[in-house]
Formats: sequence, C-alpha cells, structure tokens
Amino acid sequence: MRRFLGFWATLACVTFAGQAQQIAQLDFFAHAGRCEIDHDKDGRDDNWWIGASPEVDRTPFRTALDYAVKYEGLASQQLEFQRTEGAAGWVSLSAGVGSESFLKPAPGEPVLVRFAFRAEGFQNATYRISIVTGGNWHTIVESSNQSTNQWREVSAVVPAGDYSNRLPIFSLIVTFDIGQGAAAGRFWIDDVRAISARTVMRTSTLPNSMKLCLIFLYRNGDGYQYLNGLPFGIIIGMPHAEQVFRRHYADVISAPYVYCAGTLHAPHARHNSDLYNYDDVRQNHPDWFLRDQQGRPYTSDVATYMDLGRPEVRERAWQSLRDFLNRCGRPRYVYLDGVNMRYGLPGENIPQNYPNNGLWAQAFNGWFEYVGSRVRTEFNGTQFIVNAPMGPGYWLRGIPGYSSDAPGIPTLPYIAGFLLEHAFTHARMAQGLTTIQDYGSNATNSTPGVGTGPGNWAAWILRNQIRLATEHPDKIMILIPTLWLHQPDTPQKLRFAIAGCLIVQHDNTYVYIDPRRNQQEYPNGFFPPELFVPLGRWTENYRILNGDIVSGGLFVRNYENGIVVWNPTHNRDFTFTVPRDLYDWDRNLIRAGTVVQIPRQTGHVFYSAPEITLELSPQNAQVLPGQTVQFTVTYRNRGTAPGTNVRVAVPLPQGMTLVGSNPQARLENGQVVWIVPNVPVGGQGTLQFTVRVE
Repeated sequence: MRRFLGFWATLACVTFAGQAQQIAQLDFFAHAGRCEIDHDKDGRDDNWWIGASPEVDRTPFRTALDYAVKYEGLASQQLEFQRTEGAAGWVSLSAGVGSESFLKPAPGEPVLVRFAFRAEGFQNATYRISIVTGGNWHTIVESSNQSTNQWREVSAVVPAGDYSNRLPIFSLIVTFDIGQGAAAGRFWIDDVRAISARTVMRTSTLPNSMKLCLIFLYRNGDGYQYLNGLPFGIIIGMPHAEQVFRRHYADVISAPYVYCAGTLHAPHARHNSDLYNYDDVRQNHPDWFLRDQQGRPYTSDVATYMDLGRPEVRERAWQSLRDFLNRCGRPRYVYLDGVNMRYGLPGENIPQNYPNNGLWAQAFNGWFEYVGSRVRTEFNGTQFIVNAPMGPGYWLRGIPGYSSDAPGIPTLPYIAGFLLEHAFTHARMAQGLTTIQDYGSNATNSTPGVGTGPGNWAAWILRNQIRLATEHPDKIMILIPTLWLHQPDTPQKLRFAIAGCLIVQHDNTYVYIDPRRNQQEYPNGFFPPELFVPLGRWTENYRILNGDIVSGGLFVRNYENGIVVWNPTHNRDFTFTVPRDLYDWDRNLIRAGTVVQIPRQTGHVFYSAPEITLELSPQNAQVLPGQTVQFTVTYRNRGTAPGTNVRVAVPLPQGMTLVGSNPQARLENGQVVWIVPNVPVGGQGTLQFTVRVE
C-alpha cells in the first residue's frame, strides 16, 4: 500500500552573534537557602517558618540570623532554647517549595539536597532533619542530641513526590523533639540547596544591547517566574526575586527599597522601607515633620515629609538604615524613593524653616553627606540609587555660557546611580493620557524653578532627562517610561520611549517599560516587540542634526545593524534620508535614499535583518513501506543582513525514520535540524535528508 508523504519546513530561530548567554543549575531553594535576609525582624530568614506542637510553649525558642557563626555568605539561621520546665513536644524550622510555585520539582524528579548544620549543648532534646515531599518523609539526618562542634556538610538525592494532595511539594524540616521539663540546645543551618539536573538560562542583553530592570512595580514577585532567558540585569526592591537571581546569576545587581524624605503611613512598611517610623514620630517627635507656612505637615499619598536638616532626623535615618542593611544581606546598593529636592522653589511649597530652595538644597545635601558617608564607610562602599524624576537636573554639571553646576553635585560621591521614573513618557492620572515633556528652551534665565532654559535645573523637561541619562556613564541608569496602553497614541508614544532608551543607553543602562495604569494585565511584565528590534550594539554616541543639546534637534545614533532616529523636540519637524536598504518598526523595507518624515516627539528605527525563506522539494511523495525518499531544503536570504547561526528544522512525520542527511543533521524532538553558520544577503543553499517509510 502506497503512503502519501507531506512535509513542511520551519525556521525555528535566527540568532545573532554577540548575544551571550549564562547557564546555571536550577536551585529550588534559592529563595531561602542563603539564610541571611530578615526584613520583618522576626529573627528568621524571610522564607523560613517555625512551628510547634500545641503543648509546647514557643517563647523560650529564639531564632536569629547569626553573623558570627556561618558556613557561607554573611549569616546562618540559628535556633536556640533553654527552658527550666514545660511539656514534651516538638518545634520545627522549615523552608520549602510550594505546590503553586512557578518552578518546582516534577513528580519523580531526583533532587540533590545539600546543606550544612551545626549543633551544640542539646539536653533533654534531639534534632533530626528530613525532606517532606508529596506527603512522604525522607530522613536525611537521624535523630541525635550529639554536638557537632563544627559545621557538618550533608547531601542526599531525594525523588520529588506527587503533590496532588496539596501538601508542600518539597520541604526541608528540622524537627526538635523536646522532653518534659528542662531542655536546652543551639542549632545552626546554612547554605541549603535543592539542585535539579535542569538548568536555567539568561541572555546578557536584548538584540539591541539593552538590559532589563526587574522592579517592585511588577505585580508578580516570584523570582523563579523570570528565569526565562530575559536579560534582567538589576533588581530593585524585590528581595525574594533578588535571592533567586543572586543564587543563579552572580552578576545581577540588586538594591533594597527605602523611602528617603518622609515617614511612610502604611503599617507593612514600618520595618524596612520607612527610615523614621511614622507612629513613633507622630507620637513622640512631631517637631521632626517638615511643615508649611501654616504649620501643617507636608503629606504625600504615601508619606509625611521629614525636616531633613535636623540632626536627630539624620541620625534616626542612619540608625534605621544600618539595621536594615544588616538584615538584608549588607547589599552594595540601596534604592532611595521619595527624593524631592524641589521645596522652596517659586510656585512650589515653601516650608517654614526653608524660605527658599537654596536652604532646602543645603539640608537635602547635608542628609546625603551624613547618612551616605556612614553607609559607605561601614558597609564597604555601599551607595545609593536614587529615584530622580522630581528633578533630574539636580545632578547636572553646568553648560558653559548657559548654566552653573546644579545644587546636587556635592551628593554624587554617595550616589551609584539613578532611577528615572517617567523617562520620556508619563502616564498621567487622567484616563488614557500619556504625555511627553517639552524639550526645553535656550533661554538664559538661571533662576531655579523659572523657565525651561539650561539654567533651571528644576524644569520638568526632556533635556534634563537626556543629560542625566548620558552625562554620568560610570553610574547605573534605570529608565522607566510609563504609558497608558490601548489608546490611539500608544504605538507612537511607546516607540518614542524605546527609541529614546536606545539613543541614550550606555553599558550601565537598564530599562523597564511600565504600563502604569494597565499593570494588572501584565503581572509578569510588559515586553512589546519593539524592545527586541535587532540593532546589535551601538557604534557611536548620539549626534544631533539641525541643533545642539541646548536647543534640541534630530538625535541620530548608529548601531551595528541599523540606525535610531529620535525627535524629542516639541515644536520642530525634521526629515531623514535612509542611507541604505533598511526595515522600519513594522518591517517595511525602506530603500536607500528614501526621505522619511520625522515629526516632533516621535522615534524611529531602521535596521538590517535576515529574512530566510525555505522551500522543500518534492513537496509530497507516494512511497511504499520500506522504501526511501530524498528531500531537498533550499534556503534563501531575502533580507538586508546576513543570517548568523540559522537553525533550520523540518518536522519528521510519524512513521518515518531518518536514514541520512547532507550535510550531517541531528534529530531533535522529531525534527531534522541543521545549523547554518552564515547566509549572506541574497545568498542561498541546499540541505538534503533521506527518510524510510516504516
């Protein structure tokens, strides 16, 4: 009986040279295993739990992060108890992977469990360590009351159990069995890992050299959710995700969140984000509040502002921050939100103690000097990343003939970077309204807060954003355009924002596109296709046509595989002549010499890319069982750039066996696969394979 064979060919992927990837072993306990993050001040790493049988009083059982006795890193998890009486029972210390976790051990998957522990002084009590998975207990360390006198390393392979019973899928539990009466003991555990044979992979950059920021604005805080190959290079204010990334990728930067200029109202923020403690200040130190001319405290939507010039306010900030940084792993960076240096400007709020902005700027700078110098000294160089949208010009050097240095220059030694919220586009509170600031003027008025000329550091203008993003390339720059989605102007505003990021990015730049009013639709982040435009790396800094940095003009920047053209001005239109055959945002082919209109406040990219087409012959065949047939795949590059490492995959229908190929192919998941190193523009080639009908 003859069989009819029909084949189809697919281009599985096209990759470009230079997109480096990192590979790391998957550690299911990465969120909990370091035992050194205690944001909520309960004496336990934030991902460890303590439990007890009903008859046992937990009061004598104290947990703490121990910075002196540790196996690796900064601290270990300690549990200590010494009681004189009490009922028999048990106390447990545990960490695990829940059944709802994004990445979890698959039923039956072998997991290598590794940890180190230490025990001393157990009297009328024992300890044992188990893995519980799918309702099954696997004893790793048998019940004992012996002192180890030093760290003991343990490893075991445990198969993951079925979790259909809703029990935690994979948990490590240290159980302390306590006898009746007096009992005592000290126990430490550290460097807990649950290693899978699987790996996680992350690229270092997008195909245009941009890197992404993972920030507290993401609704999904599960760090494992983002181990999916996207190039997250910095994490702001997401401690659990930070631990996951730090365990898997050593080069990821992280910074915990604190609020700088005010005391936060929300109770959940009192331990960490708030440096001053709202309840304590309101009840015991009301004179610490910053007050207006009528004596009323300045209040924002989340905080009441503090008088940063008061020595006791600065000391409280330093003491709180020192305690917090010790509890969150002594990070290299700390993110400061609520940085507002605009008080005392004409038309702005005038505080009682600071009748002009110069005085408030002195207080603001003094806070940075006092707190920043102590943080830098005690924490071996730790510096601030500041949220800068209120006044990006505050940290700019002067432009000769136009302006002097801005007031914030003295704070630069304490600042490692800036987060520019609402960079280039700003999603306003009004439904559907996304605005773009004016570029600024060349007026010479140098009064702070007056006009949009270079002398006004406080002006909300694009020029100051562009300058801050580019004039401190040694510092971290996080760009966060905010947008309303699903509006008629969304595509234009989105492309303007991304083109702006491409124009100003340097090696320390990170990007997060924030759908500010539509976040519930994108809990794992918003990654529009424009982010992935394949430009390669930049080959020059931007240049300005028909203008300069003061007056604005047409910003142009060359990349390896294309050109970015950006018009940030609010009152001028330009044209641009495309120098060679390139694609636009929508992959329309723009021929060399074409004059393209570049209206005000728009961004454009023109890029080269391969366009690989495949043809298969014969397209179908009728053969008898046992017979063989040879097929030829012809590939052609009809695009504007060579294809590098082109992966060609042809699905093999069921009942067919691959018996030969030229050049040599490999069989992957039912597909015949070749990697073609290079397909030049206009180039073509052939691949052959032979199958036998079973």
